[in-house]
Amino acid sequence: MAIITLAEYKTLMGISDVDATRDARITALIPQVEQEIVEYCGNQFTVAGVSFTGDFTPTVAVGPVYTLVCTDGGISDVSFATGDTILLNGTVRNDGRFTTTNFSDTVITVSEALVAESEISASVTLVQWPTGLKIYAARMIAYQLAHMGDAGVTSESIKSYSYSRANGGSGDAGYPQEILRGLDRWRKIRVGRGRRIEHYIDKRGSWVAGAE
Repeated sequence: MAIITLAEYKTLMGISDVDATRDARITALIPQVEQEIVEYCGNQFTVAGVSFTGDFTPTVAVGPVYTLVCTDGGISDVSFATGDTILLNGTVRNDGRFTTTNFSDTVITVSEALVAESEISASVTLVQWPTGLKIYAARMIAYQLAHMGDAGVTSESIKSYSYSRANGGSGDAGYPQEILRGLDRWRKIRVGRGRRIEHYIDKRGSWVAGAE
């Protein structure tokens, strides 16, 4: 499942289910915001130990039906479940996150489009989004809906309300600093010689080392 669904966004933002005026734009923004969160946090949100590596053939059948076929089998030995988000890595044209709709020992069916390619050694790993990310994803979508045409604007004042946006550095897409600070608890920061250590901010605002 994506980091947030259209229905979840509308619930969080208090939008009526019958109001479909911006549904298409919201749906289009969800994967964009998802990728921006991954890049800003430097975190793929994968689950250690829930992964499968094999020789996969990405296929497109009539329907269309998109599948990852592994003739050697073994997929069912891993704790995947229908509806999981998986990260595919190692292909020529299909690396990315996909939502699964069915599993067998040799086939993973996904809902997003694949490009057919020859058999290649690749891995699939379970992705789990922290529940707390949904509110930030919703706020980022709302920001894009309201400010997509505001490139270069760094601050705004409306009567007694004002805020400053990020400086537009790599990965921040100009989002308000309060949103980015909220995402910092899930950031992975490279230190030393390429080591990656995850930190989060506790309730006192202190940096605390977490598990990788």
